[in-house]
Amino acid sequence: MFRQSMLGIPDIARSSADAETAYLAGGEPLGGFINGELQGVVNGYDSAVVLPGGNLVSHLAVTHVGVSPMHTRRGVARHLLTEQLRRAHRQGVVVAGLRASDARIYGRYGYGIASWSVRQEVDLSNGGQFFPERRGDVRRVDALASFDLFRRIAKNAPASRAATLVRWDAWWTIQEFRTRLSSVPHYAVVVGSEGAERGYLRFHVQPSDNWFTSPQRTVIVDDFIAYDGDAWRALLGHVLSQDILHKVILPSRPVDDPLPVLVDNPRAVQTSELRDESWIRPLDLGKFLNARKFGGSDRVVIQIDDPLIAANHGVWSIGADGATRSDERPSLKLSVETIAELAFGAQPPTALAAAGRVQADQATIEALSLLFATDLKPHSGISF
Repeated sequence: MFRQSMLGIPDIARSSADAETAYLAGGEPLGGFINGELQGVVNGYDSAVVLPGGNLVSHLAVTHVGVSPMHTRRGVARHLLTEQLRRAHRQGVVVAGLRASDARIYGRYGYGIASWSVRQEVDLSNGGQFFPERRGDVRRVDALASFDLFRRIAKNAPASRAATLVRWDAWWTIQEFRTRLSSVPHYAVVVGSEGAERGYLRFHVQPSDNWFTSPQRTVIVDDFIAYDGDAWRALLGHVLSQDILHKVILPSRPVDDPLPVLVDNPRAVQTSELRDESWIRPLDLGKFLNARKFGGSDRVVIQIDDPLIAANHGVWSIGADGATRSDERPSLKLSVETIAELAFGAQPPTALAAAGRVQADQATIEALSLLFATDLKPHSGISF
C-alpha cells in the first residue's frame, strides 16, 4: 500500500524477500480499512532521540505513511496518524518523529520542524582539498562487510548534537541492502585504533559513463559519524585529499557545519538545498521538557495548546531547573509543534516572533532566547 501511494518506491521483496522481512519485522504497522479492504497504512519503529544537553528520550520513528490513490481525502490518513500518536502516548513514548514527503501535512498533527539540513558540494579543483597530517589511525574497511563495526561505532557515539537518532535494526537492514545491491562501488573509512574507533564515513561513486576520463569524478557521502573535531577532520581529510576526485557531495549536513572554514578556499564549498529534516511531535510534554537542559535564570510561564493529547494541554512554567505545571498567568501561548521547534533549537524565538508564531513582549522573547539557547544546531543526518 505504501509503495502504491508513493509511486516511486521500489519493491524490496523483488530483490530480497529476506531483506524485506527483516526490514518490516521490527515495525508497528497500523492499517486503515474501507469495506474490509486495506486502503491506508502507517508504521513506526522504536528508537531514541538526543535533546539539547545530551539526554535521550524515547522516539517513535514514523514511516510508511500512505493511502490508496483511490481513497485519498477521506480521512484515512488522519485517522491512522491520530491513532498512532495516541497509542504511542499510552505506551509511554516521549516523542514521535518523521521525515515529511510533503511539508504541509504534519503540522496539523502537532509535528514541528526540529532540525534542518543542507547539501554541501566541495569542488576539489578549486581549492576544496584538505590534506591532513599523515596518521596511522585512519584506515579503509570493507563497506559491505563492516556493518557490525558501523553499528558499534554509531551506538557508542557521544550525544553531542540534538536530533541525533539511535538507529534501529530495520534502518541498518536497509542500509546494508542498498549497499549490497548498488551498481556502483561503495567505500568506507574509520578513524581510531581497532576496537577504539571514533567515527566512520561511508561513501559511494556517482554513476559515470566513463569514470576513467570524466572531468567530474564525484563521490557522495552516505553516512558520517565523528566523535569529535579530530575525528571529523581525519575522516573528511581522507575523502578531500583524493587526487582522483573532482567533487565530493555531502547530501545532508548541519546548517552550522564548519566545512567551509576547513578547506583552503571556502568558495569551493557550495551550500544549498536548505530543507526541513526532523519533524518531532511531543507526546509526553512533561518528560520531554524535563529531559532538555535549559539556560538563563528566568522562568517563563507558557500556555501550551495540544488539541490531540489532553494531558499536554495547559500552563507550564519552564526554567533552568525544569518544567512544571503552573497556576500562574501565562506570558504567552504556544502550539505543541512550536514548543518542539524551540526545544530542539531549530529556530530561535526571535525568528518565530518575526514570523508571527510567537507573540510576546521583548522581555519574554529575550528570556525565551536564553531558555532555549543551544551551542550546536540540531541535525540527525539520516532518513527513514
